[in-house]
Amino acid sequence: MRVAIDARRLQDEPRTGVGRRLVNLLPHLAPHVDLVLLTDRRRPAPGLEDYAVVALPCPPRLPEPYWLQVSAARWLRSFDGIFDGTYNTIPFWSRCPTVVTIHDLAWLQHPEDLPRSKQVSFRVQARWSARRAGSVLTVSEYIRAALVDAYHVPADRIVVSPNAVDPIFCPDRSDDLPALRHQLGVDGPYIVALGGAARRGVEVAVAAWRQLPAPRPTLVVVGRAPGPTEPGIIRAGQLTDALWATLLAGALAFCYPTRYEGFGLPALEAAAAGTPVVCARLGPLPEVLGDAAQWCPSPAVADIAAGLAQVVADEEVRHTLRRAGLARAAAAPTWADSAAAVLTAYRQTAA
Repeated sequence: MRVAIDARRLQDEPRTGVGRRLVNLLPHLAPHVDLVLLTDRRRPAPGLEDYAVVALPCPPRLPEPYWLQVSAARWLRSFDGIFDGTYNTIPFWSRCPTVVTIHDLAWLQHPEDLPRSKQVSFRVQARWSARRAGSVLTVSEYIRAALVDAYHVPADRIVVSPNAVDPIFCPDRSDDLPALRHQLGVDGPYIVALGGAARRGVEVAVAAWRQLPAPRPTLVVVGRAPGPTEPGIIRAGQLTDALWATLLAGALAFCYPTRYEGFGLPALEAAAAGTPVVCARLGPLPEVLGDAAQWCPSPAVADIAAGLAQVVADEEVRHTLRRAGLARAAAAPTWADSAAAVLTAYRQTAA
């Protein structure tokens, strides 16, 4: 079976969740299918020499949808396999069988977090893709139910292929922690928060941290998170997976006041690192974490602050959550399990 994959997210630097998912799935897919990675010639190569890569041309100033709807669609005319649209969309016109992975429905459920152009683009393309594709992959039962409700996709055409945790996320990273502490300037206990997408609520994490009684642990903010510099907050910027795993393993807590997720991989990574997660019981997070979280009534500042204060102040609470998190991560699906679900979707579509 031949499969052409939309591999543009592998060209992102740093790689986002979709790119990290792809790079972990490829080694488990390659023994079973003949893979071709389709990339955008305008961008740097993804650096994956073990796979066949076809860099498709696209006029310099045209937006990403042109690459998919014209460049990729043209190449697929002579392709005799399946096309895997890994980022919510497939071409409008394609003669070959198609699979699409829809990671979330942010453009419908939280459109305020996206620019107007992306809202419109995903609303049109994702609806078409969900209805047209032979199989629809998604990452959680929560999004599976949302797809049935929003796009009326028959449930038997949707395959759940959950994200998984790389083994690098584990509690035993103490050898690497001193160097990272020195690099970031972290002295003493610390809490981790995550910037980036607006839905992640880094401003709520900062406000909740400010409500902790003195002396407060340091707050280390990872990712894109513009904001004022103040004593006690360290803005670490983007980190590699290895540094992110090390930072999590040494933290008192991961403060995660996200408003919306399709899966919530950072929370599962924290659990695998033995770090208590403080978050609200919403979306797929209960499905992903089970009892391995300090659940808050909502992602509002007061609720997150109360949950965070309890974790920081009570060592027994931290130990209980640590044990629950490690057990949850150990029982979670692996990337091999996730790839098996993808292969199921390929076979279902080919049939």
